[in-house]
Amino acid sequence: MKDNFVSLNEILESLKRSGYLLEARLVSALTERHYFVEPNQVVLDKRTGKSREIDLVAEYFSYTPERPHVCVRTHFVIEAINNKFPFVLTTQRPNSPGANTEDYVKCICTPDPNPFFNGIDVYEKKSPSWDNLYSQYCALSKKNNGELMASHPDDVYSSLVKLSEFIENAMSEWQQEDSPKNDGYWRLFFWHPMLVLSGQLVSVDLSSDGSPTLKEVSFGQLEFNWHSDGQPKTTIIDVVTEDFFLKRLETIVKEDNEIEGEIYSMRQKLFLPGR
Repeated sequence: MKDNFVSLNEILESLKRSGYLLEARLVSALTERHYFVEPNQVVLDKRTGKSREIDLVAEYFSYTPERPHVCVRTHFVIEAINNKFPFVLTTQRPNSPGANTEDYVKCICTPDPNPFFNGIDVYEKKSPSWDNLYSQYCALSKKNNGELMASHPDDVYSSLVKLSEFIENAMSEWQQEDSPKNDGYWRLFFWHPMLVLSGQLVSVDLSSDGSPTLKEVSFGQLEFNWHSDGQPKTTIIDVVTEDFFLKRLETIVKEDNEIEGEIYSMRQKLFLPGR
C-alpha cells in the first residue's frame, strides 16, 4: 500500500468538515425546484486585483403569458458556511429615522424614466423587519482547553464582503450593458444576498432590564456596513439555516409574483400604443 493512500472514508470526513458538500446540496435542491443556478461565480476584489468566487447565484424565472412585457425577478447571491459551532446574531438594529432604506433594497428597474416604481412602494415591501434585523454577529469556535470563544473569523467576514461586492458589481455591470433598457418592457430586478449555514443559528435579544435572551432561530438579517473606494456602503444579508433556506426563497419568489401582478395592473391602466 502506498504511503500517501487515503481511504474514501477519510476523504468523505474531510469534505464533511468543509463547505463543499453543503454547496453541492444547495445546488441540487435549487435545481430540483426549477431555479436557474450558476455555481462559483467570480467577483473582482478591487483591493487586491484578484478574482474571488461566490459559491452560487440563483434565480427563479417563470414566464407568465397573462402578464406580457412585465418581469419581476430576484437574483439570489449565496455563500455557504459549514459551521460546526453556532453562528450568533446580536445587537438588534434599532428603528431609526436616519436609516436610508434605499440602501437596504438592491434593485434596478426599466424603463427610464420609470412609470411604476413609486406607485408600488418597493421599499415598504422589501425592506427588512426591524424586529429581525441585527447589526453585529460572531461565530463560535472551541479553544484548545475546550472553552467556546466568540470571534469574527476571516472566512466569515470574507463571505460577507464578497456577497456585498458581487451585488454592487452586478448592478453596475447591468446598468452599463448595451442591451436595450427602453424596449417596452417594465422590469424590476432585485439582488438578494444570503449566508446559508449548515449548523445552528442563534439570536441574542436584550430584555428591558438588559439581560440577554438567547434563542435558536432559522433566519435573521444582518446589517453589514463596509467601504468601497472610500465610500460607506450598507448591505442587508439574510443569514439562514440550510433547513429553512428553500422556505425563505419561496417567500421572496411569492413577493416578486405579487409585485409583478401589481405592476401589470398599473400597465393595463395606461394607454400604450402597440403594447
